[in-house]
Amino acid sequence: MPSGYKPTFAIFKGGEDLTARFQDRTTSIVVELTAGGGAQDSVTITLDDRDYKISSPQVKDRLEVRLGYEGIGLAFMGSFEINKVVYSLPPRSITVCGTTASSLNDLKTHRINNFADKTVEQILTEVGNPLGFKIDMHPSIADAKIPALDSNTSFGSLINRLERQYDAVAKITDGRVSLVPRSGGSSVSDFAQPTYVLRDYSFADLEVTKESRGDYAKVVADYYDENGNRTPGEAAMSAVTGLDSEAIFKIPNVQRSKDEATALAKSTMAQLDRSGDRIDATLAEGDPWVRDLQRIVVAGIRPGIDGSYTLDAVRHTYEKGSGLRTTFSGQGGVNGLASEFATATTSAGSTPSTTFLTVGPGEVFGMVLPPAANILPGSNSSTPRLVGSPIPNQ
Repeated sequence: MPSGYKPTFAIFKGGEDLTARFQDRTTSIVVELTAGGGAQDSVTITLDDRDYKISSPQVKDRLEVRLGYEGIGLAFMGSFEINKVVYSLPPRSITVCGTTASSLNDLKTHRINNFADKTVEQILTEVGNPLGFKIDMHPSIADAKIPALDSNTSFGSLINRLERQYDAVAKITDGRVSLVPRSGGSSVSDFAQPTYVLRDYSFADLEVTKESRGDYAKVVADYYDENGNRTPGEAAMSAVTGLDSEAIFKIPNVQRSKDEATALAKSTMAQLDRSGDRIDATLAEGDPWVRDLQRIVVAGIRPGIDGSYTLDAVRHTYEKGSGLRTTFSGQGGVNGLASEFATATTSAGSTPSTTFLTVGPGEVFGMVLPPAANILPGSNSSTPRLVGSPIPNQ
């Protein structure tokens, strides 16, 4: 843990601070943050039930969880609806499990929907609002027009389809659905988020894997024109530098419009570009300000490891008596981002388009992030807002 700082947490229910009730009984908190694909953020809280005096947690209650350090701040992990409570012995314990999405049955129920000449935002709003969901979308996706869409599927499957179409990530939290570009480094309101820089001292362990990605030079998607004629092919070119291939990936299904074909070609090309590089790591310091969708640059270690990555999954584990632990996995990130960082650090007077944040040994990013608009009272005052992480209203 950061030298001189004590790990801590906070738990709220309906705006009421329940931290004092949990303080003595909580043995562990595990938060899993995942970037779309139908997976939901989750929390598992284990309580010491040694004298059977804990009030029984209730399924469908909603808890807001924050993790951090005394003297640095608390990072908002999410608002989780309890969907499972497990009582066990020995030792006497209660395990409380929850996910950020409520109304999971509504996400899975199949419905027939037919749309004509609607934007992505209009489609998700028309399907989601009757189910009680509010929609937040990045401007680059919200206004994309879809000429026709016949859907005999669930709301969750429709969201996943649009994720693939636009290389986006959907987060479902407390009745809200947000959709943002996967590697865009921005919020639904299009505010740029900083890129974290990690060095050798940042890691307790690290593994970077390079695999054959198929090495496609471009992706082509055919579409139907306004007269219903099949038209070849909207193409998206690979952003990988030094690619020794001219191979073409042809999308088998014909798209209903030129705009849809262009979006799908770009999305598929981006996915292929990312597919060859993976990173799995444990941070030297547990850092709850690291989230899924976070863009990172690994620098100063060696070729093959150095580069940019986008995090798919992050796990934060609080263990009473031992501290905070952060592990994550991710894919290759934005092409050129690592070079931009290198240029920014070596060229005098250069102004990078991306904000890069770095910390020293024994530090966490909560120490250097700018303060958020909404803060928690007292010394634990920092609640940074990253992609997919709404600031809780107090």
